[in-house]
Amino acid sequence: MTFVKNLFSAVMAGIMISFGGGVYLACVAVEKAPLGAFLFSLGLTVILMFGFLLFTGKSAYLLENKPLKYIPYLLIIWIGNILGCMLMGVAVGAAKPNLHDVAVTLCEAKLGQAPWQTIILGALCGILVYIAVDNFKSDSDKTPIHKYLLVFTCVPAFILCGFEHSIADMFYFAASNMLYSGKGIVYILLVTLGNLVGAVVFHTVRKAVAK
Repeated sequence: MTFVKNLFSAVMAGIMISFGGGVYLACVAVEKAPLGAFLFSLGLTVILMFGFLLFTGKSAYLLENKPLKYIPYLLIIWIGNILGCMLMGVAVGAAKPNLHDVAVTLCEAKLGQAPWQTIILGALCGILVYIAVDNFKSDSDKTPIHKYLLVFTCVPAFILCGFEHSIADMFYFAASNMLYSGKGIVYILLVTLGNLVGAVVFHTVRKAVAK
């Protein structure tokens, strides 16, 4: 039962990120990428409000849990996220051909990166997503403005900087029909690795410095 619940929650998170990705593609199509980067925050905001499971929001805590148990948990979340993104990507790509074309251009540019670049960009994104999520989950007496402030700054920041978010990329590659190629799969795995390493390292260093 827990497996089904976690998987479904992860699928919902993938769908929410896809809504953010969809509005970003729509804004890019009319040359308003900064607006799209800001509105993309909708996806993470809903995930945090409803408690859905997002890989990039959970991966930072790997080392402070039992890895042998936490890794399968993360894998379930990752699979659920990609299923949600695939569902939305296919739907959006088919229903909105212009967004499919934007996604193709976006994904072709991503595939032009060297593997080491993709990992680094993924790591930097993992740090920013961790900051936004951890701040939101903090037990301190933050006002709603303080809790959401980093969501609506960190998310646009990683998008406008060109950092790579594995779950968002799952949606873009699904919408472009490029997710199912060998290059597409390898790319997603590299970004996932980068997200994981960036979040885990930053969280570990932050905790060590705070002691």
